[in-house]
Amino acid sequence: MYQNWIIPKINMQSTIKELLDALGCNLEADSVFDCIQNDPNYGNCNLSSKQVNEYAQRLALKASNAKAFLKKYEELKNRNTDNLSDVIVLFYKLVCDERKAKIPKPKVAPKPILGDNKHQITKEDLPQIKDKLLKAVDESKKLVMKSFEEKESRLQPTWYSSLDLPNWQKDHPAMSWDFPKDPVPIISSLAGIPIASQENILIDELLYIFYGVPGNYIVHQPVKDTYDARTFLISEDVDDALKQIVQQMLPLASNYSIVRRFIEHCNMWSGQVLHALVAAIEILLKDYYTMIAQLETEHMTGSLSLQKLWYFVLPTMHTMQVLAAIVTKIGKSELRGGAVLTVLHDKTNTLMGDARAQEISLFLTERACRPYLNVLDQWIHKGTIVDPFQEFMIEDNELINKEELPVDYSADYWEKRYCIQSDRVPKFLDKFTDIILRTGKYLNVISQCGKSISKTNTDEIKYSLREQNYGAIIQKAYAFASKSLLELLLKEYDLMGRLKSVKNYFLMSQGDFIVQFMDATDQELSKKIDDIIPSKLESLLGLCLRLSAASHDPYNEDMRVELLPYDLQFQMFKILSIETEEEEEYKHNKDCPPLTGIETFSFGMEVKWPVSLVLNHKAIACYQMIFRHLFYCKHVERLLCKVWLYNKVVKRFSEARLYADAFALRQRMLSCIQHLQYYMCVEVIEPSWCQLIQSLDKVHNVDEVLERHNDFLESCLGDCMLTNPQLLKAVTTLCLVCVQFCSFIQEAGCGTTTSGSADSFSRSVSRYGLRFTAALLSVLAIIDRNARDNNTNKLLNISARLNFNTYYAKQLEKFCSDDKLLDCEKKTPSS
Repeated sequence: MYQNWIIPKINMQSTIKELLDALGCNLEADSVFDCIQNDPNYGNCNLSSKQVNEYAQRLALKASNAKAFLKKYEELKNRNTDNLSDVIVLFYKLVCDERKAKIPKPKVAPKPILGDNKHQITKEDLPQIKDKLLKAVDESKKLVMKSFEEKESRLQPTWYSSLDLPNWQKDHPAMSWDFPKDPVPIISSLAGIPIASQENILIDELLYIFYGVPGNYIVHQPVKDTYDARTFLISEDVDDALKQIVQQMLPLASNYSIVRRFIEHCNMWSGQVLHALVAAIEILLKDYYTMIAQLETEHMTGSLSLQKLWYFVLPTMHTMQVLAAIVTKIGKSELRGGAVLTVLHDKTNTLMGDARAQEISLFLTERACRPYLNVLDQWIHKGTIVDPFQEFMIEDNELINKEELPVDYSADYWEKRYCIQSDRVPKFLDKFTDIILRTGKYLNVISQCGKSISKTNTDEIKYSLREQNYGAIIQKAYAFASKSLLELLLKEYDLMGRLKSVKNYFLMSQGDFIVQFMDATDQELSKKIDDIIPSKLESLLGLCLRLSAASHDPYNEDMRVELLPYDLQFQMFKILSIETEEEEEYKHNKDCPPLTGIETFSFGMEVKWPVSLVLNHKAIACYQMIFRHLFYCKHVERLLCKVWLYNKVVKRFSEARLYADAFALRQRMLSCIQHLQYYMCVEVIEPSWCQLIQSLDKVHNVDEVLERHNDFLESCLGDCMLTNPQLLKAVTTLCLVCVQFCSFIQEAGCGTTTSGSADSFSRSVSRYGLRFTAALLSVLAIIDRNARDNNTNKLLNISARLNFNTYYAKQLEKFCSDDKLLDCEKKTPSS
């Protein structure tokens, strides 16, 4: 291995040994030297002297004697030791790896085997079983603590793990304001001491106990869990009467110990709400310490007795009991954020009959609410969330860059970016949850449009038992946000103009443009999808947009063509099969014959933010499905019209009588397809559109706009027979029979008709007639059944039209079978 350094082994080992001795770790000089020999990066250190000094200082923190290590480092540095910077960096890596390797991994406690069928439990087995159970309980406790630490670590930023923060409570237990964890024995006796002197001694002991300091005659007992009540031992030599009074006051020390443990258990990652609660408790404890100091002064003057002490601490005992009850409920449940505020709010309401206790609880709740309500204020007035500890009721799931908004983001933005976390909602804000969510969302959209948001309300949100105090502020902010965003969409971004443009193209209201486009692309769209040149379609689309009335549409430049990899029937079945047993079947495109451009073609539209909130890719997909349905029906109508033009030519010749049945069938098909188009365009889309426009004039916020627009799309999809798989399949089959019949007529007209071929031609026409009638009757049966089940009048209308078409066609066939074919062609309505 090539290395760019050469150091005598003896000198290097000497340097390593000096550093290891100063560091005081368990590494061996030979192993370190081997690491140096095998490290390809050694000798290539590009760190500055300042950075190397920082590494040395970090190493000193891990050394047994930091000063000695730093002194040795400076000594080696002054001696200009070769590659000292590389050695320091390598030492730091090795020491950190060694420390990490020494961290014990929790082991799952094995299940104790109490016995089996071959061995029955006896008295001799009981001690062994007891030991196994105790060991298993101990291991389970370690696992629980490990899971809690892992849960807590998820709330910590990534850089926290690199900090070497000291554990003050573990390394310096005397710094705790609570009793020591280890029990303290009673080291003195009061035997033979007069009662008066015992009383003075006990007062002195109690004043220390109230501070969390163990005494000589009253000592604390260790607790099993963090929030267990602490018990105390009193010397047996104490007079019974005095002992009884002392025992009445000891709950004050026990409750103080619980509160103190709660405070010291909260760390920097517990959240802003718990931090504020702890600060409020500290304010109350300051008064508590002041009271004890005053009692000490009274005791020093010799005017304090146990009875007076009991009288003075009695009100404080109640206060401390309230505090202990609150922190115990919060601590045992490991609550954070809004859940803490819910506990405080409920506690304040339950203390309605106790004025002093309610005042304390109200004070704690008001102080703990401040950081939470500050986040709320920022959300409802700025539309931003500053929640570093994930405590606020609304969670921001922002994962996508703003540049990607028009493509991927808009459809899911409204529903998925901001979501309510029910476990973080304080009870007193529960009824305002929906309004709070929408208010911030509105403002966030406005800010993403580059608009500045100024806070219109200067009132500060404060906690109160009366919800009207903050309810009015929230309602006012909501009214401002909803009005601002709605005006932004309707006026500045012309939402109504956008919707009208979508209607013109996707719902085929721009008639001249559709006709020109189908004429221009007829040859290209009749090809297989692999043979189509998309750029040619784009050029034809642009040409038709400029030559038709669509040239006056300000949004025509946003139109584009799309060739989808599946037909409309597969697309709808795939959507309708979601969360059903058939979903797996439609996850991948089925192997099917190559599709033509007509079957795969659809318009697309480029919609920019924030209009893309309404016209998102899901809404555009719904418009595309309606368009594909209308476009294919229009294509079938055009094919039948071409057959009609062919009929006009054929009827001039003697062979015209052979085509009488075909002409009648063609007219039946044309009438049927035209009725379908009339029903969808005039009886479904147009009334629903008028209803949408009227409802949008009355909306008050964007959520109502989205709701009305979604209702419109669902109504159109359902009434246009796209959401019923059986009905869609039947209509598709009906159109397919028409297309196949048109192809047959075109092929038959290219050859010379003989007597034999005339019989074959007539039989083929009869078969197409039977297939068309069967397909039409299938559509009518499904429509009638659905109309009865769902009581939908619109489907009954199309049923009546198609039934009339069937009757009219039968009369036409009878009439055309006579010798009046030429007159028939003149009297029957054309396309």
